[in-house]
Amino acid sequence: MKITCINGSARNNGSCNYLLDSFIGGITGDSVDTVKYCVGDADLHFCKGCKKCYFDGKCVQSDDAKKIIDDILTADIVVIAAPSYWADVPAQLKTLFDRTTPYGDTNPNRILTARKSIKGIAIAVRAGVRAQENELILNAIEHYFGHLGIDTVSRISITQVDKLNDLIVNHESDIRQIVELANKLSQNPICYPHK
Repeated sequence: MKITCINGSARNNGSCNYLLDSFIGGITGDSVDTVKYCVGDADLHFCKGCKKCYFDGKCVQSDDAKKIIDDILTADIVVIAAPSYWADVPAQLKTLFDRTTPYGDTNPNRILTARKSIKGIAIAVRAGVRAQENELILNAIEHYFGHLGIDTVSRISITQVDKLNDLIVNHESDIRQIVELANKLSQNPICYPHK
């Protein structure tokens, strides 16, 4: 089994990273290959909007995008955790979404697709109290998953996390939920119910 985790934050040491590490810590079994990326550390160039990929299924740019997308499309489970930046995903994560155009289902000439069923988990974290803003982020991640044929099985919204310590001290039940989800999925991803 392969699990690909995407930290959609500009930072590699904050709440999103902690939640992904918690998920990875909850994985059971010896035959699980885990890959984790932080989009803030990746070499990702903005989509040029040239649409050349609509003719040959390839992007004209060479950076980390294809490697990350390869790991997404060859996974059994994909987990994306994103913080709220003005009630939306950070620019770094949106850049990855945009750069997936060669591989999405709207591209008539895509040459790379998922060859098996993939389960997706969307996690949104914000400093404020309004969960509605997290819904926008979760919807964006689920929309992204949909264009890649990834079935979203869980959406997790966490609010009132301004600093990592806020998450650790005040959200033990949310962290436990993520660990338990990892445990269940790593034991049997096929039988896990939708949302």
